[in-house]
Amino acid sequence: MTKAETKTQTKAKYQIVSDALLADIEGGKLQPGDRLPSEDQLVSDLGFSLGTVQRALRDLVDLGVVKRVHGSGTFVSGARPPEAHLRHFRFKADDGKSLLPVFFETDSLELTQAKGPWSQFLGEDAKGYVRISRLVSVNREFEIFSELYLPATRFAPLLQMEPSDLDGVSIRDMLADKLNTPTVHTTQTMLCTVIPPRAARQIEIPVGMFGLILTIQSETFRHAPIIWQRAYVPPSDREMEMLSDPQ
Repeated sequence: MTKAETKTQTKAKYQIVSDALLADIEGGKLQPGDRLPSEDQLVSDLGFSLGTVQRALRDLVDLGVVKRVHGSGTFVSGARPPEAHLRHFRFKADDGKSLLPVFFETDSLELTQAKGPWSQFLGEDAKGYVRISRLVSVNREFEIFSELYLPATRFAPLLQMEPSDLDGVSIRDMLADKLNTPTVHTTQTMLCTVIPPRAARQIEIPVGMFGLILTIQSETFRHAPIIWQRAYVPPSDREMEMLSDPQ
C-alpha cells in the first residue's frame, strides 16, 4: 500500500467527498457560478451516505469554496466578489442587514467604435472603447444585465484577457490594482422605465416590463472619466443599498 493510499484511508469520509469536489473545482470541471449536483446525485455518484455528503458540503461552505442558496442549490462561489468590494448591486437579505450573494458572469469583452452616452462621458477616443457585458445573478433569484465602457487608448490591455478572466472580478479594483487607475468619484442615477427589449431578452423577462435602469459614471484622479456603466434591473421586492463616495 502506498503512502497516498494510507493517507486516504485515514481521512474521514466527509473529507474524501469534499476533496473530490474540490479537485473538480480546482481542475476546472466545475467553474465559478456553476451549480453542483444535487445531494441525492452526489450520494449516487460518490457512493457515500447523505449525511456524509451534507457534512462535506458544509465543510466546503466553511472554506468559502461553495455557497448554498436556499431553494436553488449549491454553487461554486469563485464568481462572487467579496462584499467589501461590492459597490453596486447591494441587495439586502431577509434580515435587513446582510447582503445577498451576487455572482458575475462575463458575456463579452470587445473593442467597439460605436458612440453613445458613454462616448459623451468618456470623450472621443481614436481607438474606440472597451465594451464589457455581464450578467449579474443576485442570489440566483433574478439577473441584472450590465454593460461597461472604458476608453480603449488607456485600457487596451483588457482586450488581451478572456471574458471568463473577469468572472467574479471587481472591475473597479482591477483597474486600481493592475493599471494604477483608482476610482475616486462615482455618480449614479436611476430611472424607472420599460426595460429595452435587448436587455429584457438577456435577463429573460417579458418585453415591455418596467424595471430600473442604473447609470454609473466613474472618474479617477483629476476628474478623468474612466468607466461608464449601465445596468438593467428587473422588478424585485429586494431592497437595494446605495453607497456614496467616501468623504
